[in-house]
Amino acid sequence: MKRKHPLRRIIVGTAATVSGVVLLLALKQPGSGGGQAVAENQPGQAPPVAATAPPGGAGAGAGAGAGGARTVTGDAVQTQYGPVQVSLTVNGGKITGAQAVKTPDSGPRSEQIAKDSIPKLNQQAVSAAKVDTVSGATYTSEGYAKSLQSALDKAGAK
Repeated sequence: MKRKHPLRRIIVGTAATVSGVVLLLALKQPGSGGGQAVAENQPGQAPPVAATAPPGGAGAGAGAGAGGARTVTGDAVQTQYGPVQVSLTVNGGKITGAQAVKTPDSGPRSEQIAKDSIPKLNQQAVSAAKVDTVSGATYTSEGYAKSLQSALDKAGAK
């Protein structure tokens, strides 16, 4: 019966441990994209993309008549990762534009999630006046929906 060499087991175990540590250290940390594609907006500001209907009535007069375009801003809703606030442009009782005025800004990951999800939520608000939860952005989507409802209530829409 041949005995296994304890020194061989020690060497193999050490090599496996060193390999594991090297692999862990080689992983890139979230938010360390090597300086590529730095966000142009300040933390807490919405991404520059807003969903709007074709131009023709995009005024910002909050006191405009029932047939004129007006902008209504919903309440800021605090989420786990920061506030979400929606501004709507309403013309003739229809939503012609939606834009997030405030977005979560608790860190690089939440800013990236907001950057990816807010344009989708803006598009949904204009097309259907309701939003579905965006995968991977549950808290942002829920906060957006509450602020959207607040803006709709202020605009007199149901």
